[in-house]
Amino acid sequence: MEKTKKSKIAKKAKDSALTLKLAAMQRKQKEIARVLSLKHEILLKSEVSYLQYIEMRQELERLNTLSDTFTQKLKKLKQQAK
Repeated sequence: MEKTKKSKIAKKAKDSALTLKLAAMQRKQKEIARVLSLKHEILLKSEVSYLQYIEMRQELERLNTLSDTFTQKLKKLKQQAK
């Protein structure tokens, strides 16, 4: 009886930790999406120099990669939660 109680507590702790990780990843992913959309809008609406364009393009590529990484981590965390 003592073991099942401890295992239930451990499982709840693990589930809550996964839930917190999922929430944090989703927040980060939303923030990256927001920044990406702002950067795209800036590129479309304003006239920027070629150097600024290159810098923004590199930043967009980095943010897209980061977004993909978060998506993959989110999938792994959801699978662990099951």
